[in-house]
Amino acid sequence: MARAEFGAGIADYVVTPSDGLWAVGANTVITFWDSRDGGTQYTDLQDASGSPITEVVTDEFGALPAFRGPDSVLGMWAEGLGGTRVWISARDAAGGGGGGGSAAYTALVRVVASATAPADVRAAAAYVCDGVADQDTIQQAIHDAQDGGGGVVMLSPGGFNLTAPIQIAGTANEDDPLTVSLVGCGEHATVLRPAINSEAAIVLTNWAQCHLEKFGIEIMGSTTGIVSTAVTTTDTRSFWDSSFRDLRIFGFYEATYTGWAMDLSMPFRSVFENIEIEGTRNGIRLLNDSDVQNAGDCTFTRMFIEIVGDNGVAIHVSSPANNMNQNNFNMVEAGANGEGCTAILIDGESGGASQRFWGTNLEQFDTLIDVANGESNTFDLNYATCRDGYAGAKAFVFGDWSHNNRVSARWVNINSAGALKLIEDLNDNIKSPNIYDGIRIEANAGSNTTYEIANRAIMRDIISQDTGTVQAGLLTLTPNSQVVTLTDAATIATNAARSTHFKVALTANRTLGVPTNPSDGQRVIWEVTASGGARTLSLAGGAGGFAFGSDITALTAIASGKTDFIGAVYSATANAWRVVAYAKGY
Repeated sequence: MARAEFGAGIADYVVTPSDGLWAVGANTVITFWDSRDGGTQYTDLQDASGSPITEVVTDEFGALPAFRGPDSVLGMWAEGLGGTRVWISARDAAGGGGGGGSAAYTALVRVVASATAPADVRAAAAYVCDGVADQDTIQQAIHDAQDGGGGVVMLSPGGFNLTAPIQIAGTANEDDPLTVSLVGCGEHATVLRPAINSEAAIVLTNWAQCHLEKFGIEIMGSTTGIVSTAVTTTDTRSFWDSSFRDLRIFGFYEATYTGWAMDLSMPFRSVFENIEIEGTRNGIRLLNDSDVQNAGDCTFTRMFIEIVGDNGVAIHVSSPANNMNQNNFNMVEAGANGEGCTAILIDGESGGASQRFWGTNLEQFDTLIDVANGESNTFDLNYATCRDGYAGAKAFVFGDWSHNNRVSARWVNINSAGALKLIEDLNDNIKSPNIYDGIRIEANAGSNTTYEIANRAIMRDIISQDTGTVQAGLLTLTPNSQVVTLTDAATIATNAARSTHFKVALTANRTLGVPTNPSDGQRVIWEVTASGGARTLSLAGGAGGFAFGSDITALTAIASGKTDFIGAVYSATANAWRVVAYAKGY
């Protein structure tokens, strides 16, 4: 591209201290460098007429004359009297042959044109790619922005071919992070294309502070879209206070590809919003692999993830060291097109804590949620369904030290003739059980729903309104505080899920039938009144029925107009209501 013009501006003067005042630096030699300290001197300069020069000399008034910088350079570090360097930006960032553009705008935004961009865009851009190793040109723009303390690098419409990743590194200095914004013209208009089986399109490291917006990334083979790596120091992060918005990462729906859309080690306090991940093997991984500190505190809003191929994971939160914690996922939808896929996986030797999922949709996975090791995570799902026709489907799986997690689901669909293990809870921390609260099962005709609780879990308000089979003991309703009146009949029916206190008036001798929907340890009182004469109440025995002990061995007739109270506790082990209390004559 043509050279940019420098100097001859209203502020382009050299001054020097003189008797406590300032004097112009007349006839001063100025050299130009690619770094604030050290670095390489720029010697490929031209004067205003185009003649080669290696340095610039101020006039008798200290003014810096017009000159041209090296090819593709829009800013340099100038060194004059005293050896201190200051930044100087081109006054014509479009270049001598670029034909225009706003100097104020181009000083703030470094425009990088794709080799496939329109001719007028390429002519006006400060940086123009050749379509081969476009990361070199983009990298130069990023370096130039950071040399100026940070800035915006705008990518034109078109494709950018990458033979190596674009690198964005920070400084670990929150007061001087060298923030870079890499901005495209839209997820479908600006597309990064890393080589097949390469590391990534973009790599973030060393406390990078960046804002990535409005472009797409096409990945093939084992390539990952965005990677972050932590530099192991006393204060380890890969990036922080960053944002990722309006991005599309696309894997061509090729089942043999294995890459991740984002594989992020040690992210911290950042925002992800309106991101489409389509046709990749894996979605997003958040990894805490530093012994120094925890990472996390990120928000993910309005995301769509559709993975392809077998054994993929849509969202993976892993903590092999310390704890990846306090990430919030809001309105995230994920789907699978393969076998053995997991929607949400939380694992790692240290366990993942305090993740929050709100308004989440999960579809066609073999396993919906697998907390192999984690605590205090919350999952609030809108709609969830496992892969059609898979007999081993599991909805909510928790490992032996995964405790104090909470699951709610507005709609868990089981297809006709399908099978689902709704809960597999192996938690052995009995002081901190997992909580399943507010789950609606759509058990379609011919389906079968089971569950497994190894030790202890809290289950409340789990319902099914359909005709499929649901394993006894799974459906629960939080008991209401009010007394429920039963219908007098030859055999009196009790739905134990409705309350813990029932009453009935007997108009003849009756049998109290086997209560339905009991829960282990549930305590129930029956308040029975004899109406119109003395009445005898028998208790149904057998499976799920009533059992007497050695203190209370039978019931006696209820006197006319009197009320007796019968108390029983349900034992799931014995599959019986054990009569533990009997009071007469009220």
